Amino acid sequence: MKFLGSLFGRREESPSPAPVCATTSDGLIGQLNDRDGIVRERARRALIAMGPKAVEPLLEALKHRRSRVRYEAAMCLAVIADRRAVDGLVQALGDRAFEVRWVVAEGLIGIGRVAVPPVLQALMAKADSAWLREGCRHVLSHFAGRDLHAAYHVEHHPAWTDFDLRDALTPVVDALDQAGAESRAPVEAIRAIEAFSSVPPAQQVRLVRHVVPH
Repeated sequence: MKFLGSLFGRREESPSPAPVCATTSDGLIGQLNDRDGIVRERARRALIAMGPKAVEPLLEALKHRRSRVRYEAAMCLAVIADRRAVDGLVQALGDRAFEVRWVVAEGLIGIGRVAVPPVLQALMAKADSAWLREGCRHVLSHFAGRDLHAAYHVEHHPAWTDFDLRDALTPVVDALDQAGAESRAPVEAIRAIEAFSSVPPAQQVRLVRHVVPH
């Protein structure tokens, strides 16, 4: 075949080299911005394999100007499911890219109910953002038991049945579904957050003063 190829003036193309995965967390983060999907996937798997060690650089990547990098970072954090990522993920609930918001919300759900108070706090502080309200609703509706029969929920979150949160969170979700959600939802969030002892009373008072009009 090589002889025939040379005879007719054709050259055999050598196979492209396989993408090389970076060896450091910074290098892997950089590869999350690669145009090649295979490179991004390999970098994502390597970062996930690093576990908690990758959380801090991934949280920084969650602020990247490119939505592709933010999405890949959110995917990694969702799988690692480290509680230290909660605050950074909550901030990203208001991301302008829908796919980022979705993965971030799923990551918070996967971490568990410890993510609920920070989500409520974000809703109290930044309810004027429609993107943030959408992201918060995704998380809170899950813990309110709204999606227990949804096919996606059954497949991905079969173990989460925090029925004790339903009474506290249902009014918040209802407020998010109504007109004037930017003013209704924070008030309901204040009431809901009282169910969580992890939030100091002094901080609750500051949040109430911030949200409730005088």
